[in-house]
Amino acid sequence: MCTAINFRTKAHYFGRNLDLERGYGERVVITPRNFRLDFRHVGALSSHHAMIGMAAVVDGYPLYFEATNERGLSMAGLNFPKNAVYSDLEEGKKNVAPFELIPYLLGCCGTLAEVRTALSDMCIVNVSFPRTCPCRRFIG
Repeated sequence: MCTAINFRTKAHYFGRNLDLERGYGERVVITPRNFRLDFRHVGALSSHHAMIGMAAVVDGYPLYFEATNERGLSMAGLNFPKNAVYSDLEEGKKNVAPFELIPYLLGCCGTLAEVRTALSDMCIVNVSFPRTCPCRRFIG
């Protein structure tokens, strides 16, 4: 299990622990504003917020464990084994793979209200990252 914390005073503090028994090549990764991100089903996102966080980079794609965007919005992918539910592709929805959720939401959204709106039109689909990825066990 993983734990995240959000603390607000005059500043905003966000953190989490990564309770995994081994490393997956994770490191601090910066995705610059407007760096092209290709998503499996929603196409490319070439205009988005910059983000920084802990990620493994596979084939040039940042697999974020957690990140914060330039607007101060933060998100963590917490590991709760056997508790996630994914769907089949839904026509008319934005179909986002689990490993794409953090860069998609942080790239498109700057506020929680924007996240709520994005999620109302989203389907998190049952798509796994390639079996050759050493971090596949964690990300789907």
